[in-house]
Amino acid sequence: MMTKTEDEKSAHMSLRNEVDQLNLSSNHLKNLVYSMSVVMSERMEHTQEYEALLTLFDTVRSHIEDVQGCSEKISELLEPCALDLTKP
Repeated sequence: MMTKTEDEKSAHMSLRNEVDQLNLSSNHLKNLVYSMSVVMSERMEHTQEYEALLTLFDTVRSHIEDVQGCSEKISELLEPCALDLTKP
């Protein structure tokens, strides 16, 4: 049976792993959105479809930035908890 401190460390590490996965996923999405923008700019002329895709692109990019901001805030909140868990 795990002690309270071990449970807290385990929960902290699980949350840290989830935040790391979130950061990784948002970076993958950011790369994908960048690739989409390159394809759009090289293969499409300035049509209504292009403008619609550009709006969609900007929206997705904005959401990715929001996700990254949230994961950074969560990471900042986790830091004091990690320090507390290392104390005997």
